[in-house]
Amino acid sequence: MAKRVILAVPQREYAAKLAEFLRGEEPNWDIAVYTHGSALRREIQDNRDADLLIGVPELLRESIMPGDKTGKVIALVEEKGDDTQEEWQEVAQFQPLPAILSSIRKAMSMGTAPSIRSGGHVLTVFSASGGTGKTTVALNAIRQAGERGLRTFYFNLEALNATSLLFGRGEPDSLSRLLYAMQAHSDQLEPALEQLCRHQPQLRTDFLDAPEHPGERLAMSTEALAELLGHLRRSGRYDLIVVDPDSGAGDWHRELMLLSDSIVWLTLDDAQSLLKNEKLLRYWHRHNENWLDKCIFVWNKAYGDGLVNRWPLPGGKPTARLPYIPQWKTVDQPGKYMSAPVFSGAIERLLQEIGFGSAVEAPKSESASRRTREEGNGGQRSYVRGTG
Repeated sequence: MAKRVILAVPQREYAAKLAEFLRGEEPNWDIAVYTHGSALRREIQDNRDADLLIGVPELLRESIMPGDKTGKVIALVEEKGDDTQEEWQEVAQFQPLPAILSSIRKAMSMGTAPSIRSGGHVLTVFSASGGTGKTTVALNAIRQAGERGLRTFYFNLEALNATSLLFGRGEPDSLSRLLYAMQAHSDQLEPALEQLCRHQPQLRTDFLDAPEHPGERLAMSTEALAELLGHLRRSGRYDLIVVDPDSGAGDWHRELMLLSDSIVWLTLDDAQSLLKNEKLLRYWHRHNENWLDKCIFVWNKAYGDGLVNRWPLPGGKPTARLPYIPQWKTVDQPGKYMSAPVFSGAIERLLQEIGFGSAVEAPKSESASRRTREEGNGGQRSYVRGTG
């Protein structure tokens, strides 16, 4: 899969030599070169998503504005430590080309260069019926996002939560303690989050331990949900927050749809599952239809060449198809959920549909995602841009 790379260097000869070397060493990099800040600024304003932006500090400052969406940013500096922009990782500009590439690769593998965007992206994996594989899809999405360098948070909000089978037992009242800190001592929410979050290295994600009793999640109000998600989004800790709720039709679930940036809505090729999802969509449609534009409707546990039942959901057919993996019925270790290449490939395509590319980047805007679906996949490009 091509990785889109932007090289922003005002010295034409240097830019051409570096671009030629990178293309030879990294044939899957789709490299665009800019030598003027005005041209680079137009590129960023047009929402042409990039996985990696490499440039000298003066062009980066001239072209990138607060809130712009781009991938990792690496500054080419004369001497490391000269630049004061904390969000940029630095690579010495004047060194042998192989050393520059080695430094770029090292910077790409580090998690301290966040994408330039305000707030984490909230992705909810939802279904109106149980047994559709929400947790499996959520965990696979988390894993692949982590492999792309995204900082992730897995937020399981099921009333009956069995993720302790995967993550082990930790602090079963983590959620209630976090909600208490938020409501009683709002200034203590960040320290409480720091204390209560755990990290799962295989999935490369932070998470909260599963509540021991369903009452802890059932006690969460829509106001508390909005406040907690808002804090996670604004904290700067995470690029992607994946929410895994139980199925339901209440105000709490509908509020979650409104709070989400993207929704992966799962169903099975099962008459009852399809009917339940159709009824819930029809019911919620009367209240608010704006969030439907955020939805991607997915056929999970797919088998055979096509649907057996009529597809009653928006679009006339599923936007994506995730295969059935029968071996997962007895899985009790998180690593085994990631062991099916065919499922991983389908999740990768699903993340692309949402707007996440092959490296750290912000999701595409709604209009950009729609253009991608309409235009299809383009070929790899490798060229030097005009400079005016």
